[in-house]
Amino acid sequence: MTLPRRSRLSGKTAFSRVFEQASVSSDASFRVLGRLSDMPGSRLGMAVSRQVDKRAVQRNRLKRVIRESFRKHYLSTQTRAPLDLVVLPRKPAVALDNKTLFEHLSRHWRRIDDRIASTSPTQQA
Repeated sequence: MTLPRRSRLSGKTAFSRVFEQASVSSDASFRVLGRLSDMPGSRLGMAVSRQVDKRAVQRNRLKRVIRESFRKHYLSTQTRAPLDLVVLPRKPAVALDNKTLFEHLSRHWRRIDDRIASTSPTQQA
């Protein structure tokens, strides 16, 4: 199942906007940047470079897991404020199994939600 186009962060300006003023959550496996969106729904962007792993199979697996985790957390309910998110996997993420990756990403989603909610409570609906 593909991620709907309206849920994808695309274009240099969209990524730059997130990188400029982001709430950050990071660990050994991922760095996740988030920012309130001016669009109606949350959007996901990923940057999975060859430095993470030379094999496209592993990079694609990481992307599938990230998309599915995002889909379950942000697209299943519309009660959250819309966010623009960028996920940057790190080398150690390749060695983890999918269940562990989902757990790490869930933790990051919660952290980003909490940090953004605490920094701008007036913009929350």
